[in-house]
Amino acid sequence: MKKHRSFFVGIIIMIAACTLSAQNNNEALKTLAKSAKSHKNLEVSFTYQVVGDPEQAEEAKEGKAYFMDGAYKIIMDEQQAISDGTTTWHYIVDEEEVMVGNATEGDNPYSILDDLEKDDSGATPIFGKNGNLKGIELEIDEGIKMVLNIIEMKFDQKFGKEIFTFDEKAYPDVEIIDMR
Repeated sequence: MKKHRSFFVGIIIMIAACTLSAQNNNEALKTLAKSAKSHKNLEVSFTYQVVGDPEQAEEAKEGKAYFMDGAYKIIMDEQQAISDGTTTWHYIVDEEEVMVGNATEGDNPYSILDDLEKDDSGATPIFGKNGNLKGIELEIDEGIKMVLNIIEMKFDQKFGKEIFTFDEKAYPDVEIIDMR
């Protein structure tokens, strides 16, 4: 589960840092974290790539994430992480199972913004030729890194709270494992 959480944390780091320029990285990350936290919600499309893991192909895959008031939904090819702030659902697509648990403060990947403000994220920004942030690299395990790139980011969008729950009716064949 640590590896899965690292994916989600990396996504948040990338979101917070997406407009970073090559100036003072630490101060820019802190400023961006404060700015991102000031919006009522966030929707982001991204690509992600795991590098150095012999168990995974290194092609880039697309994902999407939503954040609002302590709730989140992160959609990737092989999994979804959903939380309404009280309950969490981790849907593993290939396994056709959903693990349901109680949300805790540390579960919310959006809390990484607090780490960015404290300069405790472990993220390495990747800059393009123009000095703007092109991506971010995060070590998720020894020798294995995740590279994230933002495609599009929207603040203060209109989407309902129902997006932050797992709709069991839409997935009738999925095994539900309640760990609460």
